[in-house]
Amino acid sequence: MIKEGKIGVQEAISLITITICVKFYFTSLAFVVRLVGTAAWYSTLVSAAVAIFGFIGMHSLLKRFPGKDIIEAFELSLGRMLGFIFSLVLFASLFVGNAILIREFAEVTKVYVLPLTPPSFVIGAILSMVMGACFLGLESIARFARAVALILLFGFLIVIILCAGNYNVYNLFPFYGYGLDKVVSNGFSRSSFYGEVAVLGVIAASMQGASHIKKVGLYSLSISGILTATAIITSVMAFNYAQSQEIVSNIYALARIISIGGFLQRLDPIFIFTWCIGTLISAATVFYASLSIYCKMFRIQDMRPVIIPAAIILFTICMMPKDLIEITFYVQISRQYGWIITFGLPLIALFAAAIRKKEGAKKSA
Repeated sequence: MIKEGKIGVQEAISLITITICVKFYFTSLAFVVRLVGTAAWYSTLVSAAVAIFGFIGMHSLLKRFPGKDIIEAFELSLGRMLGFIFSLVLFASLFVGNAILIREFAEVTKVYVLPLTPPSFVIGAILSMVMGACFLGLESIARFARAVALILLFGFLIVIILCAGNYNVYNLFPFYGYGLDKVVSNGFSRSSFYGEVAVLGVIAASMQGASHIKKVGLYSLSISGILTATAIITSVMAFNYAQSQEIVSNIYALARIISIGGFLQRLDPIFIFTWCIGTLISAATVFYASLSIYCKMFRIQDMRPVIIPAAIILFTICMMPKDLIEITFYVQISRQYGWIITFGLPLIALFAAAIRKKEGAKKSA
């Protein structure tokens, strides 16, 4: 068994919330505005609500097998072979999704900050830090996330507050956007935006029981939903929905338009700091979780020898898309259909465990 250590509730909430929320720094906000118009801000709340129901299904599976993680729960409920396949699919989803995030970060950085720097350099730099974080272990990543969580939150809120002079509440109308049917359908399908909550299932053995896992999941998803809705609603009020759907990074654009008097302008360098730190935590968390799944599938006791080869493979996948347009296409595909893996597989395993009457030893949780 891989020794992952123990993390507390606050550390886990910080870790999962940052891992989810960092995505609204990139192209996701513009695309959801493109799909549902001015209703994008509460469409993401629908997505968060769907994600909460999906997480409850995963939590119910973990609660059925106390002390086990999602990989062991798959095997116990579905059998060794089918459980292995489910774990493999979850591993591939997290691993490829992480490659998409890192390449998206590199492309958006190239657009706004480093136009002459090749994406390979940015990807290599962040992967070197991700590898270092994974060598230190889950506890170190979680504690660092807890240490910087309030700093990242303050950095986000200061941008939102200082842009208040650019907001026009009338940009939020028509209130129903392109129609409630699109709001509900896109809100359901884009629940994958919050799919990194599945990491809790992977590191379940590091948590202090099923009740703690449930608390962390519900708090993380609720906070992430509120922050994402805030990011969207402020973007639409500042730029209107027509402009918002064309901007590569809405939050960065907000940071650039801050102008209070003649002395407080262009705070985007401060924003870039929070942007990079958040991306590093997110990439390290998902990379660690995917390697944890891989090692548990093949009964590998020590993760460290796998880190460097996996990083090389991840770098290769990151470099496959040609440009920002292609990577944006992959981002939206993962947002639209990723929920099938993230929330669908645990629900299938839960139903199978109920039908086959599979259950672990009872423990107080």
